[in-house]
Amino acid sequence: MKTFLTLLLTLSNAFASQRADVIVVSANPAGVAAAVAAAKSGAKVIVLEESAHVGGIIAGGLTNTDIRKHGAVGGLYNDFKRRIVEHYTTTYGADSKQLKVCKDGNRFEARIAEKVFRDMLAAEKNITLLQRHRVVAARVVGSDGTEKDAMPGKRLDGAAPKDFGPTVKLVSITAEDLSKPGTQTEFRAATFIDCTYEGDLASLAGVPYRVGRESRATFGEPHAGHIYVRFKDYNPLPGSTGEADDGIQAFCFRFHLTKVRENQVPVEKPEGYHRDDYKHLLDDIRAGKIKRLRDAIQLYEMPNEKWEVNSEHNVAGGDAPSESLDLAEENWGWPEAGPAERERIFKRYWTHNEGLLWLLGNDPECPQELRDDVKQWGFPKDEFTDNRHRPHHIYVRQGRRIWGEYTLTQNDAKPTFETGLPKRQPDGISIVEFEFDSHGVSKFDPRYPGVRPGYVFIAHDPFQIPYRVLVPKCVDGLLVPVACSATHMGYSALRMEPVFMALGEACGIAAMKAQAAGTSVRQVDVKSVQREIVKRGGVILYENTAIVPEDL
Repeated sequence: MKTFLTLLLTLSNAFASQRADVIVVSANPAGVAAAVAAAKSGAKVIVLEESAHVGGIIAGGLTNTDIRKHGAVGGLYNDFKRRIVEHYTTTYGADSKQLKVCKDGNRFEARIAEKVFRDMLAAEKNITLLQRHRVVAARVVGSDGTEKDAMPGKRLDGAAPKDFGPTVKLVSITAEDLSKPGTQTEFRAATFIDCTYEGDLASLAGVPYRVGRESRATFGEPHAGHIYVRFKDYNPLPGSTGEADDGIQAFCFRFHLTKVRENQVPVEKPEGYHRDDYKHLLDDIRAGKIKRLRDAIQLYEMPNEKWEVNSEHNVAGGDAPSESLDLAEENWGWPEAGPAERERIFKRYWTHNEGLLWLLGNDPECPQELRDDVKQWGFPKDEFTDNRHRPHHIYVRQGRRIWGEYTLTQNDAKPTFETGLPKRQPDGISIVEFEFDSHGVSKFDPRYPGVRPGYVFIAHDPFQIPYRVLVPKCVDGLLVPVACSATHMGYSALRMEPVFMALGEACGIAAMKAQAAGTSVRQVDVKSVQREIVKRGGVILYENTAIVPEDL
């Protein structure tokens, strides 16, 4: 009898069901913003996070915020910044170096970023956070009213097809508790918000999507497709065909380093280290172009004597480094990969990134001056304490991009004849103000010194993001603020975490506006969403010019 009851309880746990007004998938910055915005509107919210961490890549090390015009970003990102400033003021004092270095909340330690994001979620009593939960299935209702398992979305690259197929409504998802393998729970809601960097839920639910670079001809974007262009230059070099391919921006880790010995663990030679990975960098070293760590990577000062690391650009003129932390091409399969393949790519990237540091500090071909400089640095002991002080997130600069009701492109930045500024969007809900910034797509080609294949960095005037980029083709009851509808070039400017937070916040507001009106998020009164965004301190229009070349 006891065995039978145990079996029943096990089956019950394996097929449990929960309901909420809004289900948010991923507790990255967009997910936190979406959940908080919905909860502030009165929603019962469940947040499903696959990892054991909150805050995505910001809590994973991207702690130097990419914003050019701070007036173009508001809403919950400002709340995040306020909490960062409050932490450093309360902990270290109003005259502290820590507060000064945090630059009004735009630079911070990774562990503090995660704490702040957790605090933002905890402040809303209607939010339930479930970590270590991976979405594995989705169910939809078709036009005949029958509920069924969703068919995965199709990859549709190139120009928009004339017919995307029938539309269904997402009604439930199933997630596995990774801490209890085999235990699955069904989650039902009126609205789902897919905040994953890769668009995983959207794909499971049947949303068509694209991966890679469009051709120059597809949307008439001047810098689309296969391209060679010098950093901060606008003129494609010979060999730029503009052809489409499967390429996405290179990934890297945004880890932290410190020179403070008592808070330091050493860089190690990683398992799987391949010296040949750095052959072009070794050529630069032999040529005398790299004399210290800063010549090979970017370093940004953070509070408490920590420095955030990023891949260095290959600047115009062929200056070093030819390659840095960005490892191009080997991530092309990431957007559509399953968990095991993503784990393999993750490990490969970490081997490459830590291996680069180890090479600079230990390889006999590196000058003693360089080795001595690198040996001063180590990973901070008080960061990523559950992962050997190494980051738990890789910087996914690009995953899937859904087909939505509007596709954001490079041409959205074009000045109009009437005003000389980009066109206004009637359903604008956020701003793109950072440069078109695509990191390298292919490995370094020695025929193009001073160039990373696919790397572009192009200024533009701020322009609006329409609500329609969040609304997927073919699936109702779903919004997608991160893997949203854009071309490769359009996404290269949109892909900043403060923008993702603004889009997530818009999704949370729209979900509850739609429910209150008894309509769908596809048919929601966007003007009411815009009014609420502005009421909460968000920015939906920002016309402040930048220097833009006439031929953009």
